[in-house]
Amino acid sequence: MSGIAWRKQIGGSLMARLMLAQMFVLCLLWLLLMAFVVYDASKDKVTLQQQELYDAAFAVAEGLQAEPDKLVRAMHAMEEALRRIGGAGVGDGAEGKAFPGPGMVVAGRDGILYRSRLVPDQLPVAVPGGGVQFESGGKQWRARTVQAPRSGLLVTVVMPADGVNIFLTMASHGVLVTPLIISLPFLILPAWFSIRVAQGPWRDAMAELATRGPRDLSPLPVEGRPRELAGMFTRINALLARVSDSAQRERAFIADAAHELRTPLAAMRVNVEALQRQTSEARQQQLLDGIVSGNARATRLVSQLLRLMRSDATSGEQTERICFDALVQERMAALSGIADARAVELEMSGDSGLLVDGRRESLVSLVDNLLDNAIKYSPAGGKVLADVRGEDGAAVLRISDQGPGIAPELRERVFDRFFRDPRQAQGGSGLGLAIARAVVEQHGGSIGLDAAGSLGLCVTVRLPSVAGARR
Repeated sequence: MSGIAWRKQIGGSLMARLMLAQMFVLCLLWLLLMAFVVYDASKDKVTLQQQELYDAAFAVAEGLQAEPDKLVRAMHAMEEALRRIGGAGVGDGAEGKAFPGPGMVVAGRDGILYRSRLVPDQLPVAVPGGGVQFESGGKQWRARTVQAPRSGLLVTVVMPADGVNIFLTMASHGVLVTPLIISLPFLILPAWFSIRVAQGPWRDAMAELATRGPRDLSPLPVEGRPRELAGMFTRINALLARVSDSAQRERAFIADAAHELRTPLAAMRVNVEALQRQTSEARQQQLLDGIVSGNARATRLVSQLLRLMRSDATSGEQTERICFDALVQERMAALSGIADARAVELEMSGDSGLLVDGRRESLVSLVDNLLDNAIKYSPAGGKVLADVRGEDGAAVLRISDQGPGIAPELRERVFDRFFRDPRQAQGGSGLGLAIARAVVEQHGGSIGLDAAGSLGLCVTVRLPSVAGARR
């Protein structure tokens, strides 16, 4: 994975960003802690003050004072052991000189008995019992000299006093980084779990938002939310209020405009029809027929706009118990004239006495739109079948036609307002199916499109029926 793709992957996940932030803070705190430990150790408050170290050196030196070679080997081995315990694990030579001590000098009455290779060439004058800090070779050093009470031997322990050198030396041997690298894999799971738990309110809020319909603009509940979510939800509620007000103004404008248009359109049609009766010239009759046809399309559009506005705002309508199959049969009879004019046969089948609780005017609009579409797109000599049945506690209406159908990829989009299948030759406003879906959703049902056999379209509407109720 390239660097850009990796950054996109991390940047697109809040969980990953929080995990990285936690790991970064952990690493930073670890390095700060180690820096403090090294700084504190550079003061040699422990090593130079450990009397056991001097007692061990006295015991070795006093026992081997008469054998200088053995004394050198024993003191060297003791230094190596101390350095290994300190974490370096280095040997002699240049590599050994890199580790910050401790280095020792053992002196007797006759001179120096042992001098460590780690000790600077120039040492200050030894003052038994006291410590001193000095500079040698461009580095800072600390030294402390202790005198043996019986033999009078002097043991001087020398340690670097430069915290930066100690830090770099320990880092080069992995003393600082290795524990962190080992512990990181064991910290990832707790970090992930803690973030997962902290994101619980966010997931609950997202789940609640996902259940909302596109026209549900009611305020989101803020009570009991964490402060971060409460602030966000308050701003979302303010946005929803503005959108709701704008939508309400839009609906009111469309409803008022449609109402205002109905009267002049009706007057225009009456006047044009009167002119048609008074003229006998073919050319004038043709022009007047065009005006009547355009007036009919405009009147139909106005009626559908009014139905759409009613389907969006039906809070004032009272629900009633309706025999759904009887309603479908009634509307088929009302539209039979249109079907006869297009030479389309209407047929109904299914169960009888299916009761639903709903708003009659809205359900009439639903059935009329579906039947009108089926008649309009069916060819001459075709058949429109309306099948009403009770299935699993629902009244199911299936209206099938023998028209050109709708492509599968457009069967969801045709429910959008003013959207029409670009391949359809028939005219229309693109509001019929939008009105049908709005009515179905208000009644707690569902609507879907499917192919009707090898040709045509089948519209399936499911409405909750009254349990156990039949007329």
